[in-house]
Formats: sequence, structure tokens, C-alpha cells
Amino acid sequence: MATKLTTVYIEDNEIKLLVSNGKAVEKWASAPLDSGMVNEGQIVQEDAVAERLKSLAAGNGVAGAQVVAAVSGMNSIFRLINVPEVPKNILEDAIQSEATRVIPVPLDQVYLSRQRLETTVPHEMRFFLAAHPKNATDALIRTLHKAGLKSKVLDVAPLALARSSMMARCVVVNTWLSSIDILLMVGRVPEVIRSFPLEAENSPEPERIANIAEEISRTITFYNSSHPEALMGADVPILVSGELARNRDAWPGLGGAEGRPVELLTTAFTAPEGFDPSRFMVNVGMADRNLASDSGSIINLNAIPLEYLPRGVNWFNILAPVVGVLLIGALYYGWTKVDAIKTQTDAIQPQIDAIQLKVTQTQSQLAALRSQVTDANAAIKPVQDKAAAVESTWVTVQNQRQFASAVVRIVWAQKPASIVTLKTVAWDGSTVIITGSATISDINFLSYNVFFYAGALRDTHLFQNVVVTDVVQKLNADTNVYFYDFTLTCA
Repeated sequence: MATKLTTVYIEDNEIKLLVSNGKAVEKWASAPLDSGMVNEGQIVQEDAVAERLKSLAAGNGVAGAQVVAAVSGMNSIFRLINVPEVPKNILEDAIQSEATRVIPVPLDQVYLSRQRLETTVPHEMRFFLAAHPKNATDALIRTLHKAGLKSKVLDVAPLALARSSMMARCVVVNTWLSSIDILLMVGRVPEVIRSFPLEAENSPEPERIANIAEEISRTITFYNSSHPEALMGADVPILVSGELARNRDAWPGLGGAEGRPVELLTTAFTAPEGFDPSRFMVNVGMADRNLASDSGSIINLNAIPLEYLPRGVNWFNILAPVVGVLLIGALYYGWTKVDAIKTQTDAIQPQIDAIQLKVTQTQSQLAALRSQVTDANAAIKPVQDKAAAVESTWVTVQNQRQFASAVVRIVWAQKPASIVTLKTVAWDGSTVIITGSATISDINFLSYNVFFYAGALRDTHLFQNVVVTDVVQKLNADTNVYFYDFTLTCA
């Protein structure tokens, strides 16, 4: 299914807008910017740039639209890192620690985005990191909002440019007026990215081309010095876009002393006649970020900071009613369980009363028999046998009464309220088996509550032995609270 998308890229001298539908370009437009409005990727005059962007969007029928924008690669830092395979709960700390080591600026000055990559190294995780300046990013997002545009996806210009490459291993060079991007693509991943201003914007063209060729050679030399096992040889092509795409006479000079082949950076997008893809290659790369492709960069991370997500996507507002319903359900469930226990207690009370009456009657009979035994002499065996049988019955009935009237109540009375929940209380004639669960916000006291409950039962002296026969720790994925399922055996 085709996906309609509007992309915006604000350069130092120009705003570029492109509307695509799948891999088809439908509209494209640009608006010039006065000198000083944007400087090295940093929007300086936000209100003035926003007015130009608002007018450009309105003129192309996308006012108030949801757009994908790209922050400049200027002063951005890109790194590939490897960290040991660690549990999810400490993965963020591991990435932050490695990022602090490899990114040469304080992390509080940049927004850090990442994308996990596949790796064949056992027990290792590989990530692509993009650190882009907070001031440039904040200014871009504020400008979009002032222009009446919405954005929940943010790209970084050189990463979008890398997606337009049709080759897995190449050098991509994009120039436009006062800036240049140089990327080294290896295995569909931009291993090296450099974005910087062109100091000699008004210098003669031959000198300008020589400077660009020198920067390309310097970038390749840097990569080869750290990757001797996979050198970028003279056969690796240089793909050009932007102003360089128009000046084919300058291409041989870009190949350097090695004579690398220089080709035009092309795209698989279709467009009406008159569209110049080399001018809008960053926009095309943004439009290609979620489309299936077997070429180009695989990096498509969303660089927008979480605090800038649209207000409509407020997870608290979404989850609060759900949590409220769950809490009400939990309260209702708890009330029904308490009511069920009360019903069970009420049901067993008549049995307790009947047993108590039977005990009283048996005690009366036993007293009479004992008097007869005393009077008739202990040698009268039939009377002794009857007395022993009645006494045995009395002991059995007494034990039953104690379990019914004391054990059940003590089992419920001794549990810590709201921390330990009982599920079943079973008795096989000699052993009471209790199952339940324990929950608390502090994981260090979960097992303590179970053993505290077991100790409380033991201290009643009703049981000769109380054993915690099973404790299983579980994590409730919905509430992120640990709880223990436990079984107590009371003999």
C-alpha cells in the first residue's frame, strides 16, 4: 500500500519540501532564505524561517500537515558501538556508559538516538548511535510548530542521504552552496559520516573542487587506517548529488590520485518531468525511510526526543483509565474473595457448633463412664474398653473442633494484611497445606513476608512443624511489581 508523506529539510540558504506517495514524487518546492536566518544548520531567526515555511506549505496544500523533518548533520556525531549482551534492565546504562566514552562532547548537550544492528559475535550487541545538538534540534522543532506543522518523526540529513544510495559499498558526497556531507557506506551502514561547512564558498570552482577532493581523500584514508582488513580500494565508486551533480566536468578531479570512478547518486523514486532529484536527495531519503528496499542504508532511527512527541500521544492519559479499570477490577476481585471467605466461614460455623455440642455430650458420657469404672473396678474389661473407645472418639472430635474453630481462623488471622494473600487452605487429617502469594513494592522484603507469616503460624504452637515448601518469584508485566507464589505445610 502506498504511503503519502510530506518531508521538510531546512538548509542554510533554502527550505526544501517534497510530497511523495510510496516511491512516487507528487510535489516538490523550495523557498530561499536570507543570509543569517540559518547558520551551519542552526536556525537563528525562528519566526522569519517559520513564516517562509508556513507560506511554502500553504502554497503546496500541506498546511497543518504531519511531516518528517531532518536536522542538519552539522556538529552531529555518529558512532558504531559494541556492548556485552546484558539484561534489558541495565541495557540503557551500558549504552550510556559506552556513549560517554566514544562521543567527545558532554551528553547533556546532545540528543542521543540509537538503532540496534545484527551481529554475528556471540554474547555481544551492536548499536548505531546518532548524537545531534540539542540547540539545533530544539530550534528546528519550534520552527515547525510555529509554521503550523506537526512532526512525530525526526531524521538526520546524512542518514537520509545514505538511504538514497543504491550500493552497499560506496562513497556518497552531497554539496549545496555552503555545506557538504561525505559518507562511507559499508554493508549498507554509514561507517563514517562527515558534515561541515565549505569555507571557500565564493572561491574559484577549480579550487573548490580541489578542496572537496582533498576532503574525500582524507575521509577514505581515515577509514582505511582503522580498517586494514577491509580497505576501500580504488574501485569503490564516489556517488555525487547536489551542486556536484550538475558539474560533470569536475567529476574526474573528485576521484583523486587513485582515479576512483565518479557517478551520479540516483534514486528508485519516480517523478514528473522537471524534477531534479539531486537537489532533493535528503527529502527523498526521508521519504524512503519506511519503504521496503534491498539497497541503501538500513539506518532509519527516529531522532525526535520523547518530550517533543505530539500532545495527542500522551501515554499517561491513555494508560490512566486502563490502570483505573484494572484497579477497580482488582478491588472488586478482592472484595469477592473476602466475601467468599466470609461465606465459607458462615457455612462452616454450624459444623463447628455441632461438633462442639457433640464434644460436650461426649464429655458428659465420659464422666459418667469414668465414675462407673471407678465404682466397678478397673479390672472390668468391657467397661474399660468402652471408656477407651469413647475417650478416643472424644480426642478425635476435639482435634476436629480445634482445627475447625482455631486453625482456620488462626491461618487467616496471622497473615499480614494486604501483603500476603491466601488462595487455598487444605487439611488431610494431619497436615494443613496453605497456598498464597505475597506482594510488595520493595523486592527485598518479598520473601521476608512469606517467612514472617510462617513464623507467625509456628508461634501459635498449634502446629509441631511449619515448613515453607515452595516459593516462586514472578514479575507482573502489567504493573512491574514482583510477587511470590508460596506453599506452607503445617503439621
